[in-house]
Amino acid sequence: MTFAPARLHALPYVPGLMARPEVQGIALCGSHRQGSDDAFSDLDLWVFVEDSVPLSEAYVLERMLPSTARQEMLFEGRDDTLTPHLVINLLTEDGVVNIKALHAGVLSRFAEEARPGLDPQFLEDLENYATMEVLHDPHGILSEHRTDLRERFVHTTGTWLVPALTARYASLYWRSVYQGFLREESASWHHLMGQMIELLAQLEAACDGRLPPPAKWLLSENAGARAQVVRTLSHVQAEIRSVNCTEKSSVVRVYHSLARVESDVLAPATPPHGMWWRKVFTERLPNLALLPDHYDLRPRVQAAAALFRDLV
Repeated sequence: MTFAPARLHALPYVPGLMARPEVQGIALCGSHRQGSDDAFSDLDLWVFVEDSVPLSEAYVLERMLPSTARQEMLFEGRDDTLTPHLVINLLTEDGVVNIKALHAGVLSRFAEEARPGLDPQFLEDLENYATMEVLHDPHGILSEHRTDLRERFVHTTGTWLVPALTARYASLYWRSVYQGFLREESASWHHLMGQMIELLAQLEAACDGRLPPPAKWLLSENAGARAQVVRTLSHVQAEIRSVNCTEKSSVVRVYHSLARVESDVLAPATPPHGMWWRKVFTERLPNLALLPDHYDLRPRVQAAAALFRDLV
């Protein structure tokens, strides 16, 4: 692929890395690639090298980078002995350049072994590889795998990612209702509701044919999310934080607020069985309220069921 020389030479260290024979490709990743960068963003450059190249700081600093490169000596908590890559942070006049050196074979193996799933690391790697901006690709390796991953996983989010996220959301929905409405387990309920907000944000991207962005950008309009969905989710987040689980009517109102987001997010890909998880209010809870030990729940359950009957 060919890129304008001005574009490449404006990026720190890229021209020199392009001249190295062991470099198989260079890609721009992270917020600068997404267009969500700000004054606090690192410049994330992924440098793919031949598999025979040792991934050591000494090799990268002494042989691949100029002697003037200033390394930021900062321990970030990662153990690079357990990962197939090396991360070096470099200080420049304009900010921090984050260089991630990895073997080209890592990308090839990922593309070969990738299977649909909700593992967070898989989704993060997939988002990076499928959306990276290829800067240098002399043998076409990066472009080939990026195109393959887009065809298999990005263009098909409606067939694999949306159903998987929806199923997980529905499962947490029922569990959260039990913890918040029946058991009044406040800490557990707030935790589950936080996970559900994240899943709805991920669903917003997947239903729109995009891979979910990294967690720090999940509720950011800068990462491509629809402004209305972000605002509504933020409103529901605030509502959740204010709820006391002993006030059952307040708990139910949160789920009613969630219903607006669910309908908006899932409109392009309505689940085959509808939003069946809401039936916990119209079917499961009314059945539980009929049990002798739960008679005291009956008035509140009936009120919740009436509120949701028009939504199911």
